[in-house]
Amino acid sequence: MNTEQPVPALAAFHLRAAAIYAVIGMAFGIHMGIAQDFSLMPAHAHLNVIGWLSIAVYGLVLAKFPAAAASRLAKLQAIAAHLGLIVFVPGVAVAILSNHEMEIFAIIGSLLVLLGALLFVPLVWSATGRRR
Repeated sequence: MNTEQPVPALAAFHLRAAAIYAVIGMAFGIHMGIAQDFSLMPAHAHLNVIGWLSIAVYGLVLAKFPAAAASRLAKLQAIAAHLGLIVFVPGVAVAILSNHEMEIFAIIGSLLVLLGALLFVPLVWSATGRRR
């Protein structure tokens, strides 16, 4: 008998995306290893830490606290986090490849990633408020 509650859609989205980001990050790392060109290591590292780790944590927290996952704030947080990642990681790569002449995408993406993390704070606070 399965007594588990269904995973909220937003939590499932985070977890599925994190799994995809993990595979992309690993493939990226393998490609760098085969090519013996590690110049884009910062982009690879950020993809793994933000895309795989942070996004997975967002999903696990929202799975644990379905009321938080249903909030408008959670949806805004998800948009900022994922959009930030999608702009930031290629932005880091472009900045490296352009000798830092095209840093604007890395800057914008990093600010969106930070916004996603900042929006996550009140989600966690409200979900883990006073307990008896």
